[in-house]
Amino acid sequence: MGRETRRRLLLLLLFAAAAAVAESSDADAIRDLAMSVSALGQSWAGDNVCGFEGVTCERGGSGKVTSLNLADKGLAGTLPPSLSTLTSLTALQLQGNALAGAVPSLAGMGSLTRLALDGNAFTSLPADFLEGLTSLQYLSMDDLPLQPWSVPDAIANCSSLDTFSASNASIAGAFPAVLASLASLRYLRLSYNNLTGGLPPMLSALIAMESLQLNNQKSDEKLSGPIDVIGSMKSLKLLWIQSNRFMGPIPDLSGSQLESFNVRDNMLTGVVPASLTGLVSLKNVTLSNNNFQGPKPKFAGTVFPAEDTGNGFCLKSSDPCAPLTTTLLEVAAGFGYPYELAKTWIGNNPCDPAWSGVVCVSSDVVTINLSNKNLSGTISPAFANLTKLGRLDLSNNNLMGVIPDALTTLPSLTVLNVANNRLTGQVPKFKPSVSVLAEGNRFGESSDNSGGGGRSDGGSLSSNSAGGGKRKSNTGMIIGIIVAVILLFVCIALLVCHQKKRKNVDKFRPVSTKTSPAESEMMKIQVVGTNGNSNGSSAVPTELYSHVSAANSANIAELFESHGMQLSMEVLLKATNNFSEDCILGRGGFGVVFKGNLNGKLVAVKRCDSGTMGTKGQQEFLAEIDVLRKVRHRHLVALLGYCTHGNERLLVYEYMSGGTLREHLCDLQQSGYSPLTWTQRMTIALDVARGIEYLHGLAQETFIHRDLKPSNILLDQDLRAKVSDFGLVKLAKDMDKSLMTRIAGTFGYLAPEYATTGKVTTKVDVYAYGVILMEMIAGRKVLDDSLPDDETHLVTIFRRNMLDKEKFRKFVDPTLEFSAEAWKSLLEVADLARHCTAREPYQRPDMCHCVNRLSSLVDQWKPTDVDEDDYEGETSEMGLHQQLEKWRSDDFTISDSDTFSSFNMPRKYN
Repeated sequence: MGRETRRRLLLLLLFAAAAAVAESSDADAIRDLAMSVSALGQSWAGDNVCGFEGVTCERGGSGKVTSLNLADKGLAGTLPPSLSTLTSLTALQLQGNALAGAVPSLAGMGSLTRLALDGNAFTSLPADFLEGLTSLQYLSMDDLPLQPWSVPDAIANCSSLDTFSASNASIAGAFPAVLASLASLRYLRLSYNNLTGGLPPMLSALIAMESLQLNNQKSDEKLSGPIDVIGSMKSLKLLWIQSNRFMGPIPDLSGSQLESFNVRDNMLTGVVPASLTGLVSLKNVTLSNNNFQGPKPKFAGTVFPAEDTGNGFCLKSSDPCAPLTTTLLEVAAGFGYPYELAKTWIGNNPCDPAWSGVVCVSSDVVTINLSNKNLSGTISPAFANLTKLGRLDLSNNNLMGVIPDALTTLPSLTVLNVANNRLTGQVPKFKPSVSVLAEGNRFGESSDNSGGGGRSDGGSLSSNSAGGGKRKSNTGMIIGIIVAVILLFVCIALLVCHQKKRKNVDKFRPVSTKTSPAESEMMKIQVVGTNGNSNGSSAVPTELYSHVSAANSANIAELFESHGMQLSMEVLLKATNNFSEDCILGRGGFGVVFKGNLNGKLVAVKRCDSGTMGTKGQQEFLAEIDVLRKVRHRHLVALLGYCTHGNERLLVYEYMSGGTLREHLCDLQQSGYSPLTWTQRMTIALDVARGIEYLHGLAQETFIHRDLKPSNILLDQDLRAKVSDFGLVKLAKDMDKSLMTRIAGTFGYLAPEYATTGKVTTKVDVYAYGVILMEMIAGRKVLDDSLPDDETHLVTIFRRNMLDKEKFRKFVDPTLEFSAEAWKSLLEVADLARHCTAREPYQRPDMCHCVNRLSSLVDQWKPTDVDEDDYEGETSEMGLHQQLEKWRSDDFTISDSDTFSSFNMPRKYN
């Protein structure tokens, strides 16, 4: 027998032995099941387990069990622990039996796609329930007498889950927010459990959801709060949330595909919207036993409306309500249709019987007293339609927004009390005969005057009768005017003294910090989550900079003065022409960015106001300074300096003429840029990868960016990229590069594990980088509401199209032109993007791997008109001091300790 023959024979023997072991393992598990469960009968007799009824094995004689279907067999007993050794099992269907005891661990069943446990007598679930079931698509566990449990976070790993039904299964506690991470979920049924609290706003991400059943919770509190989130679920066909404690109005359902809508026995309020009554897909609707108001809804003839008793519609028919009723309901709409009002604001005559807080005379509303009603929302301009209204008391609530100017037109108004709310803007100018009480709000300077009037008339609104309050006496008014004049002269004197001391700073005026329309701040999130240490390690630092008060300029100076980065306000005023409107480059969430000129050197000055920044913005201000003074890399922006002046916080960067990557990819019409070539996109991608690689592993400490996106990638005149915006950067010690933190970043770029648990690692940046690669390939935004619902999320549609080469070629940015070699490189980058956006962090590569893969695809870059040696020399220590001398010689006021380091910044900022 030859050597080759012996080798083949040995391999055959090894394969046969392995198959025998696998067959023996699965066969043993089936036999254990036969011993633990009764009533299997003769169909489970014999040595060949693959011949047992309900048992399916792989073809080819391997003996591996792939399916176990014992539904509705009248079985009793318990399930053996060896069940989890059936590692090739794809379907386990045990529904409709009387199996009892604890459900064993199923963690070894990584191939399981279908699991049905419902209708048994199981009493508990294993601690690792749903762990390892990464292929699961269908999970049904209705009607189980389990001990109280909550949906485990491990369900987030079941990324292909399509159906989850656990009705009457003893689920307790808050609604499981982890379900929001299951983008493929279409059918969810959690009825008859013990859930409490509201629906998480994150559920709006479940755009594939078709059926949502949360009805008849058995807990005392039940599910509650608003149902606004269902307005985002455009694929929803069935909604059953009856017998809970949901409140507020029905949201706008325009574009919905709802067929069945059951919200009976809740605490919903407001007018039934036309977006519901006009749904062409609607087939049946149940609204009874709520607190709906306004006209009775009229549905199309094809809709079957159940009895709608128990509501507060103005008429039994669908005719319009009376004008006075309509006006007061518009008032209630501004408050969000509060339940406390909806209980009495019913019917078609607000005066008979009188609605709560409403006083009428001869069928005209003369007084509205809604003080201390815990109202939120805004003051509706509809109040102006109540022409006989003499007194309006909205004090001691939580109202926001402004006082509508329309209220100044009320001809009979004598008293307006809006004290102790959260109103902003300015108090409109009312007639002298109107007493305005407005203290305790957030008005500007004019609130002082109105507040004074409120204090002198403060006791006049204790009565609900019209005209019952005392007017100011003439003596009190004269004294008030004299005091005001004296205070005015004192203020003028102080102002003149201040101007003499700071004659150059008097031109410094606050600038509005409205969000750039190019990227809505609604896309940015900052949700306070659980602060803790990853893996219980005490070595992980808590939230960066939380120990420093950004409002204290002395603290900032103490932190950074030794680094020679502090600039005076006079320098920045001159550089920006007193912050001229003509110098504005862009606006972000916490400030306005101005273009400046420091003796011929272009700079970008980001100007913030600590009064409007809030704690979050002030921490980001400190974070950006602290991070940028520690890191230097040619693909990271660098900081020139900073300035603190009163409430002002300013950061100074070097100006970059190329704008942001977002402007070159998604905002071509607004920016006027030409589409990037594939070579340019590859170069930019490599630049970004190198910058993030430096942050993750090559800097003196490990930094995690947390907000990587195209608008934070800046380009120079040669379209070379630098990463910017370090306000959300986290520091992790090398011994533990993951930690639990508050969630902060931008929707679409958040890694799944970060969005659901708050655990941040370097792989969070890798995920965001993969999304950016997808945007560069597709030439579109990660979230685009203008597209059909199933195409709005780029990551999902990108990964789906990669499965079909022809579809993927059509999916690629049509502005790109490819050679065969370029197309090959695109496919490599697409594959890299796919791996970077893997659901599990351990499946994503490190940034050094991204650099290695991309660097082999990009030609060596050479600058067009900048000599690298000259550039390096200009940023040397000597060059910086020379630059300072130039600024000093140009009459700038700079302290001797002021020094600068190199930096780059874009045309628009976020």
